[in-house]
Amino acid sequence: MNKHSHLAVPDCLRGVAAISVLLFHLNHWLGIPWLAPNAGIAVDFFFGLSGYVLCVAYRGRFERGMGGALFARIRLIRLMPMIGIGTLLSASYLAARLVLLHDADIHPGWLAAATLFGLSCIPTFGAPHAIGGPQVFPLNGPEYTLFLELVVNLFWMLTRRFDGMKFALVVALTGYALTAVFGMGGDTPQTFLSGFPRVFGAYYLGVLLYHTDVKFGLLSLKIWKSLFLPASVATLVIMGWNGQVSFFVQWLWAAAVMPLLILGGSSFALAGPVRTAALVLGELSYPVYALHYPLFVWLNGIYQELMHRKDPLLEAALFVPLILLGSYFIMRFVDTPLRAFFISRFGRSAVKPILDSTAADTPV
Repeated sequence: MNKHSHLAVPDCLRGVAAISVLLFHLNHWLGIPWLAPNAGIAVDFFFGLSGYVLCVAYRGRFERGMGGALFARIRLIRLMPMIGIGTLLSASYLAARLVLLHDADIHPGWLAAATLFGLSCIPTFGAPHAIGGPQVFPLNGPEYTLFLELVVNLFWMLTRRFDGMKFALVVALTGYALTAVFGMGGDTPQTFLSGFPRVFGAYYLGVLLYHTDVKFGLLSLKIWKSLFLPASVATLVIMGWNGQVSFFVQWLWAAAVMPLLILGGSSFALAGPVRTAALVLGELSYPVYALHYPLFVWLNGIYQELMHRKDPLLEAALFVPLILLGSYFIMRFVDTPLRAFFISRFGRSAVKPILDSTAADTPV
């Protein structure tokens, strides 16, 4: 059995979580209040799974002498091409509105600045509503989580000499405690700072699960399999609950239920077509997450220009499969060749074997 075969179920969950975030945003963008109204909690699952999976993929390599520069290069090659693609898709849509529809609300200077910062995965503060403000990544709002992912990855890399169960416990507890005080945010200037304890808490909870398993054989306990189904059902109930659930419920889910999904999912080893399907869902999760907003603005803009009316349910039914297909084709024919180019440019012998063995290591 492949040593990462136990990650097939978490991969599947990652794909389902990405689709749930897509539905959550369609709820807000199209005005369908009953559509996955609380699926935003999937972000915490992404962060927690990232901490766990990156430990599985890289902790041993760090111990065998892999340098921080190589790790940073691998993460940038994994994340940045799709970030750039998403930014350019949204920027091209706004540019088309400016040139073809003469949208006077779109300021070329702001559009250029937001594009430059978005391509660099740097937050933009004060952007006008016409280009996506007040989101700190106005051209692709969900990109703020990718920025936070890069930040916590950098911190984990820089502190790898201190990384262990005690260190992970302290960081996770601190993150969750600060999140309880300041809330779960990160996407707007008002909530930007609260995104940091959120990502550090969840990510280091995943790191803590890894170190606890290494030291005590956590995954060998049979209880996780029995808790996986109740945790999955609780997650679906919360995500689909009619109306906004309280902050306490979201926080408690992130602290107590999310780790059960990781441990329970990692307790199963899939094989055959089921495993293949799970891995495909996992592979598709990052493109869907990174591209669902840019693809939506194009699809919605074209639909509005053709139909001159809003049809929320029809649009959602059309957009979901189109976004999934668009994400797949962009991953297959744009992102994959781009990453292959960067691998060849920055040292195939050093980077490619690691990327090949951890191709699906990024939940967000």
